[in-house]
Amino acid sequence: MPSLANPRASRVGLGPLVLAAALPLLFLHRQYQPSLTSGGVTLTLADLGLVAVVLAALAAGARTGFAPLARARFVWVALALFAVWMFASLAWARHNDSGYAAGSHVVSAGKFLEFMLLAPAVPLILRRREERRIFFVAFVAWSAFLTIVAILQFLGLVNEFEGRRSLQREPSYVGVHELGAISGAALTLAFIAIVAGRWRRFSLLALLAGGLGVALAAALDSVGGMIAAAVTVWAVERARGRVPLRRVLVLAAVVVAVAVAAVSLRGSAVSAFLQFLGVRPANENTRTHVQTYAHRTLLGYIGVKIWLDHPVVGAGWQESEQPAAFTPHLAAAHRRFPSEPALAFPAPEHEWGVQNGIIQTLADLGVVGLILLLAGLVAAFRLAVRAGALVAPAWLWVSFAVFTGTGLLAGASVNVLLWLAVGLAVSVDRVPR
Repeated sequence: MPSLANPRASRVGLGPLVLAAALPLLFLHRQYQPSLTSGGVTLTLADLGLVAVVLAALAAGARTGFAPLARARFVWVALALFAVWMFASLAWARHNDSGYAAGSHVVSAGKFLEFMLLAPAVPLILRRREERRIFFVAFVAWSAFLTIVAILQFLGLVNEFEGRRSLQREPSYVGVHELGAISGAALTLAFIAIVAGRWRRFSLLALLAGGLGVALAAALDSVGGMIAAAVTVWAVERARGRVPLRRVLVLAAVVVAVAVAAVSLRGSAVSAFLQFLGVRPANENTRTHVQTYAHRTLLGYIGVKIWLDHPVVGAGWQESEQPAAFTPHLAAAHRRFPSEPALAFPAPEHEWGVQNGIIQTLADLGVVGLILLLAGLVAAFRLAVRAGALVAPAWLWVSFAVFTGTGLLAGASVNVLLWLAVGLAVSVDRVPR
């Protein structure tokens, strides 16, 4: 892979450099970004980075045309309809809930749509392999920085969000789910090098930064996405030709090592969930403290109940977080989960939300919203696989897996990765056999 100083890279346009420079802003928690708030709207460095990327994309389109977008018309139609449906849902959320803060939710929906613009921006900017290589080098470099920070946090040398808490899962400067997603995406680049047998100068960095990052984030959704991405990389490469057994074994060894390391950091959470399921006997700690997976199961249960109230159109954008939506189901939830502490249940003072992207989409936007979202993502995935691409399908798996463990979060790095993956799926040319 050519370095940024390579003469071939110097012939690329400004757009790839703008996109590469924006990555540290797009993948940085808002707590570490200076911001400006006016009229209920908060502007951060990530917003400025996104604006720069979109302007660069428009400039590239004006200069060399918008043809790269034409091969993915179904993707854009599905995602555009999803955005329209998302904004339309504000109307029935406000109609059904007099306490619904329509103004702030308009801003939130606008922020979500804002980051969706990354999807069409990427294929306009990354038109050639050299341009995509610049992007991947910058991505792995930032992933490596975030992993180094997480290592220092793990050793107790650097503060995280709640101070210095060593020898546990770490969020780096983005959050645990976000670190898992970014690291998982970087790790897939190493998977490709392993399976294809084409090691580049940055492949080892992708392996170390990605593997350690996924392990330290210890987000099991990202572990699941990593496994799905590894299988996809192998399957697509296998369809293009024979993959030697030794490469498959190396790939499997890396996946198992990272998964074991991540799960080992979540040992107490996994144990508590087994107690919640009745597989192991409960103790005082699980009866009096909120446990991660039991809590997510409880919130998912309430989310499904909210969806069943509005199965087709949903309750409205982010209405699942509001008391009007979850309060009618609290009594049933208490009966269904009698051993859960009071703090685990949503309340006006702690509106936990659903914390599962699929269930939240159903609860907020109904079956229609989920179909539109999945239609766009599946179309992008198929487009990339048919082209013989490896990175885009793998990134779609990682980002969607972490989406299922987070949700419809405006401006979150998890969603940034999702839209970058969609853009990459559209940007790839057919890979030669």
